[in-house]
Amino acid sequence: MSDVDNDQLSSVTLGARGGDRLVITVLGRMHAGATDFWDGNWLFSPVEITAGGFTARVPAGLRADELRTFREQLAKAYDDFGGVARLTSMEEWLELTVTVAKSGQVEVAGEAIDGNATGNKLSFRIGGLDQSGLPAILDDLSSIEAEFPVFGKR
Repeated sequence: MSDVDNDQLSSVTLGARGGDRLVITVLGRMHAGATDFWDGNWLFSPVEITAGGFTARVPAGLRADELRTFREQLAKAYDDFGGVARLTSMEEWLELTVTVAKSGQVEVAGEAIDGNATGNKLSFRIGGLDQSGLPAILDDLSSIEAEFPVFGKR
């Protein structure tokens, strides 16, 4: 258990809080003071996964621009009543695909690696979700983006 109140952290949960889920928590920027695109957008962003009988915590470093692109794709899939959103991390910590079906069903599939581009790999699926949960996910991603905006341009 942690003494940290997760409700006070910048995080996003895909799935059921008491069931199968993926949680990305952003703790801060890796390179404090850097405002350029390449260094300034790295975030301390551990990932927690609960899927079936597996639980994992990955000390990931995701980028602000990766999270923004994921939010944009997810918003389009929601607005279009179907589509796919992908979160692909530069250093291969997390590969995530969210599929929004025309029927309203949502499936999350992904792979996480417990070491920077090497290490143990966990493949997982989180199903049984529907599009009614997407607005909260989009709000959480927008809140992360507001707190940790993308610096510079590629």
